[in-house]
Amino acid sequence: MSRSTHFLLAAPLLACTADRSPTAATTWLETTSSSSSDTDSSGDLPTEPATTNLTTAIPEPTTSSSISTETTNPLGFCGDSTVDADEQCDLGSDNSDDGRCTLDCELAICGDGKLWLDVEQCDLAGDNDDSYSGCSPQCTKNAHCGDSIVDVPFEQCDAGPANGTGQSDENSAPCTLGCRWDARIAFLSSELYDADLGGLDGADQKCRTLGKAAGLQRWDTLMAWLSSGELGPLDRFVLLPTKPYVLPTGERIADSLADLVLDGPGDGIRVDETGKPRPTSKVWTNTSLVGEPYSSVEHCSGWDSNMQASVARIGLSHLPHQPEDAWMAWQADKEWTSKTGWECYEQARLYCFEQ
Repeated sequence: MSRSTHFLLAAPLLACTADRSPTAATTWLETTSSSSSDTDSSGDLPTEPATTNLTTAIPEPTTSSSISTETTNPLGFCGDSTVDADEQCDLGSDNSDDGRCTLDCELAICGDGKLWLDVEQCDLAGDNDDSYSGCSPQCTKNAHCGDSIVDVPFEQCDAGPANGTGQSDENSAPCTLGCRWDARIAFLSSELYDADLGGLDGADQKCRTLGKAAGLQRWDTLMAWLSSGELGPLDRFVLLPTKPYVLPTGERIADSLADLVLDGPGDGIRVDETGKPRPTSKVWTNTSLVGEPYSSVEHCSGWDSNMQASVARIGLSHLPHQPEDAWMAWQADKEWTSKTGWECYEQARLYCFEQ
C-alpha cells in the first residue's frame, strides 16, 4: 500500500472516533503507525500520538482579600450620643458620674453610690439609712454637725457656719467643728452623797461616772470642786490653756478659772450632767472664796467619813433672783462655794468640772 493510501484511511477513522475518549484515539494512532514497517519516520506525519486537550472550567478560589469587611450597621457604644439597646441614656461627652447620665450610660438614681450634683445631697449606696450624720434613703443628709440644730446626745452645740471659728455670743462659748463646746463643762451632780466620798479621788470618780453615763466627751478629766485640809481646786485643777466654763446647756458661767474664783459662776451651777435643772442644793466643798481649803480640820476626815457630830463646809448652788436681797448676798459673798457648815452624815451634791 502506498503512503497516500495510508493517510486517506486514517482521516476517516479519526472522524469516526471523535466521540471517544482521548485515550482510545491515541491507542489507534499508535497501532496504525507501528504496523507499517515501510513508513518513513522523516515524513510529514507526526511521530508523537495526537491527543485531544480536554479541560474542565474550574472557578478560581475566592480569597479573603476579596471579601468586604465594612459593616453597614456598626454596634453602638456608650458615649456615642445614641441610646442603644443595652443603655438607659447616652449624652455623649456630657456623660458624667455626677450628672443625670453616668459614664456607664445608666440613669443616675439615689442609691447608686454616685453623687448627682445639685440633685442629691449625698449617696452612700447600700449604707444609706437614718443614722446620725449619715445619708438618708432619699439621698438627703441626716441630722449632722453643722446643720445649726443641736442633736442631743451627739452634740453639745451647733453654730452652723460659725463652728470652729471661735466666735460666740457673750452668754455662751465657741462651738468646735466637732460640735463640742470649746470650753470646759461644769455641772451639779444629779446624785446626793453623804461625806464618805472615798477621799478626793473617790469624789472625782463619782463625777466621772456621772459624766460618762451622760455621754460627755471628756468625762475622764472631771474633778470635784472639793478641798481636803491641804489641797484645793487651785492646786488640783488645770489652769492652762485658759478656756471658759459652760454648763452642759452651753451657758457660759466664767471666762476662766481665775474669773470663776474672782466673780463666781454667774447665776450658779444649777443643772446636772445631762443639762437638767436642779433645785437649789447644798454642795460639799470645804473651799474658800479664793479657791483654797476653807478648813484644815473640818472636812469629814478628808472626805472619808460620815460620822455624826463632824462637819464640813458646803456651798449653795444657786438662788432665784427674787427676793433680790437674798440673791445679791449669794452673789457678793460667793455663797456658791462657801455658805455654812453641814454635818457629814447629811446628803449634799458635788460640783464637777472638766479639766
